[in-house]
Amino acid sequence: MFNYLTKLASLLKSKKGFSLIEIMSAFAIVSLVFIGLIQAFPYGLSINESSEHSTVASFLAQGELERLRSLGYENIPLGTTAKQRISTDQADYRYHYQVETVVTYVDQNLANTATDLGIKKISVTVYFINSITKKENSYNLTTLISQL
Repeated sequence: MFNYLTKLASLLKSKKGFSLIEIMSAFAIVSLVFIGLIQAFPYGLSINESSEHSTVASFLAQGELERLRSLGYENIPLGTTAKQRISTDQADYRYHYQVETVVTYVDQNLANTATDLGIKKISVTVYFINSITKKENSYNLTTLISQL
């Protein structure tokens, strides 16, 4: 124990320290790491926002699909509904999303047909702007509904 205290006391009395170059080098390394971390946060936030847009688009597509299914087989109109904004109110979060629906008759092999064989294919596509690439992305849901 005495030997340990003696070594500790001699280390404390020594005049060894850090030079100005060592301190500046350490400060530069810490600064570069800090700058790298600061730059990573906005990118992480944009990835988070992009994921949010994809999730909202999936919910909106599912909602439109359910709305059409609730009409019943006979009342679901055939054809394509042109791409249009979901909401016209700029304060509404849905303003930045557009929806397009396509309803067709299909046969037993799921090939499009002009005659009603008792199966309709409903395809809903929701469009939105990706916050990272600033390009339009889309989310598509397709289902079949049959006449009972």
